[in-house]
Amino acid sequence: MFLLMVFLKSNFATLDANVNSWSASIQSASFIEMAKIIHYSFAPTPSFVASLLVAVYLFYKKYKYEALLLMGAMAANVTLVEIIKMLVHFSRPLNGILTIQGFSFPSGHVTSTVVLFGLLTYFAWNHWKSSILRIFWGLFSVVIAFVVGLDRLYLNVHWFSDVLGAYSLGVFLLTFSILTFEYLVKVVIIQELPTTDRKEKMKR
Repeated sequence: MFLLMVFLKSNFATLDANVNSWSASIQSASFIEMAKIIHYSFAPTPSFVASLLVAVYLFYKKYKYEALLLMGAMAANVTLVEIIKMLVHFSRPLNGILTIQGFSFPSGHVTSTVVLFGLLTYFAWNHWKSSILRIFWGLFSVVIAFVVGLDRLYLNVHWFSDVLGAYSLGVFLLTFSILTFEYLVKVVIIQELPTTDRKEKMKR
């Protein structure tokens, strides 16, 4: 889906313009201040710092593989987003509330939020015993990702297609990171088993 959006980016011009105009029509001083707080709180840099702190905590709790997964996924996210921005080379809306340097597609705020909160939900689902808490955190993470996407549009710092593309890229990075992590952990566990047990596991 993300690659499709890259190739069809120009086809979203009318929709992007309509959403941009609608966002400008519903802006108010109080909501703009709230949107700015969300903007600064969920920027890629604070998200990366937050992931670093969580990774340190996971290392402390002896969850070293999960800590490596978190840092690896967030580092890949920041790097890939910047590379794609340079390759796609798409300008931001001219009526943005904030003056932000750099290119527009995809939204780094959205991808960072999807990857970070997606992984935190994955960890919660694996380690929390309470189903209610796990479901609550999962729903909370979805709401946060949705709010950050709306925030990018409300401040007119991104086009609708930037946000949609960021969601698809974030989900891809999240899924790829988790699947790679589970495969590697499975390989490590198998390698640590006695030879007889290892052969049985590999047959399965």
